[in-house]
Amino acid sequence: MNIEFWMKLAIDLAKERKTPFGAVLVDPEGQHVSGYNTTILDGAVAHAEINAISKIKQLDYDRAEELTLFTTVEPCPMCMSAIIWAGIGEVIYGCDISTASKYGNQINIRAKKIASESWYAPIIKGGLLAIECEGLFK
Repeated sequence: MNIEFWMKLAIDLAKERKTPFGAVLVDPEGQHVSGYNTTILDGAVAHAEINAISKIKQLDYDRAEELTLFTTVEPCPMCMSAIIWAGIGEVIYGCDISTASKYGNQINIRAKKIASESWYAPIIKGGLLAIECEGLFK
């Protein structure tokens, strides 16, 4: 899987929608669904990751653990909890929560901390194209 391709897709979506938050959920066959932050229109829970996860049934997979979520910013505690409840197997993010908090309000609980308190631990990797992802805030 070309992880930079998928992160660039999330970045492009965020740029197109004029938000720092873009997410792409990818199945083993390379099909994907995406989401971006729509909280201004749709309320507090309409984060990019939640909006992508809401389309999960459009993907082709046997087990949700086969899915990978690419997101421009480390998932907040709400989104990371939704990722766990959905059973997604891998999360790859761009800039981290502490970086995002320089530009706006964030709950500073790391995604790995949320995962460590759950019944399973998805693979979590951060820092992919982090500079480009941080640039979305500017």
